[in-house]
Amino acid sequence: MQKQINTLLFDLDDTIILESKTARKSIIKNITLAGLGIDTTDFFRTIHQQARELWYKMSTIDYCLKIGISSLEALWADFTGDDPELAQLRDLSPDYRYQTWYRTLLRYNIDDQVIALKLSTEYKEIRNSEHVLYPDTISVLTKLKAAYKLGLITNGTPDLQWKKIHGGNLEHFFEYIAISGEHGFAKPDTRLFEIILNKISSDPSGSLMIGNNMRTDIKGAQQAGLKTIWIHRDGEGVIDIDTTPEFTITSLTEINKILKKVN
Repeated sequence: MQKQINTLLFDLDDTIILESKTARKSIIKNITLAGLGIDTTDFFRTIHQQARELWYKMSTIDYCLKIGISSLEALWADFTGDDPELAQLRDLSPDYRYQTWYRTLLRYNIDDQVIALKLSTEYKEIRNSEHVLYPDTISVLTKLKAAYKLGLITNGTPDLQWKKIHGGNLEHFFEYIAISGEHGFAKPDTRLFEIILNKISSDPSGSLMIGNNMRTDIKGAQQAGLKTIWIHRDGEGVIDIDTTPEFTITSLTEINKILKKVN
């Protein structure tokens, strides 16, 4: 007989909180306020490209890929923590942020170090103030918390992920929050799933993972023995032909219907 689901694990970025769209919105807001007359859509594409190129050339890239820290996140991260790699990132990040903005401005024939430094500083302030939840997040988590054990499992540097969690007032929904940067490995590593399930006294057969990333959330959870729900909002997300989630939804509001069917 199939074991009843009693535990739900949620991904954070682009599952319950808007990460990608908020980053784009914040960058566009920053360059718009600068009044440089640059097409904002084109600017976002350019700075994203420049950020990735610089990010992948940094000596810390192996660690960042292992933990799951993106090039755009590094434009506003403080990289606080005792980990030696985080300390190295702390030292390197000011120049990385400045160089990303400076090299992007050069693409528009703006060779101005003062403006680049100003933009890199102001972007951190803007992005730190933006923690936007999906409209269905609070109502769904509130209902589910009354009937299930909830956990949050997310990749990234601890200071950023905690800023998002606190900024969205999300912490109280979850019995345990597992952040890859606090453990030294990231989804899809099954150890991160094992840690959170152990912390909330649950087992894989009675647990279900909800996330937007096929590789890290869905494939990782399945390898750890969990059932999965892939959230595919507005056609976003990359479909992995080697991974098949048990369920697919377009809104968190569909979770309860699936749980009734499963249980």
